[in-house]
Amino acid sequence: MGAWGVKALQSDEGLELLSAIEGLAAERSSVTADELVAAARNEGFLSDDPGDDEYLFDVTALALSEILTGDTDQLADPALGGVALEATAEGTRVLLAWLHRIRDSDEEDREYLELWVGDPEQAAHLEKTIAALEALSSGSAPASS
Repeated sequence: MGAWGVKALQSDEGLELLSAIEGLAAERSSVTADELVAAARNEGFLSDDPGDDEYLFDVTALALSEILTGDTDQLADPALGGVALEATAEGTRVLLAWLHRIRDSDEEDREYLELWVGDPEQAAHLEKTIAALEALSSGSAPASS
C-alpha cells in the first residue's frame, strides 16, 4: 500500500484505477457509473461481492465513488478531461453497498480498515463520500463534467 492521503485516489491503487478509467473515457463525452463499475470488474479491480475482504476492491469502490462525486481536486486533471460522469441507479447502488460494507465492518474483518484503524480523518472521509454518493443516488443525475 502506497498512500499519501486518506482519499483512495491518493494511493498507488487509486492511480492505477484512474489510468484504467482514463482509457475507458478517452474520446468520449460521458461515462456512466454502470460503465465505471463494469470496467473496474473487467480489469480485476473490483469483485461482484462486497463481502470479499480484499484491500484493492475496497480502495477501488472508494476511488470510483470519489470520481463519481467529483472529489478529485487533488488530481493533475481534476475534471478528468471534461468527461461528464453520470450517476446511475445500479452503479451508485453497487458502490454504496461496498462503502456501507466497509463502514459497517469491524477493523479486524477488513484489511482496508486494519490499515486505517483509529484514523479519524479516514473515517470522516468515508462518511463524507457515502453521503455524497447517497445524494447522487437519490437523483441519479449527472455527477460532474
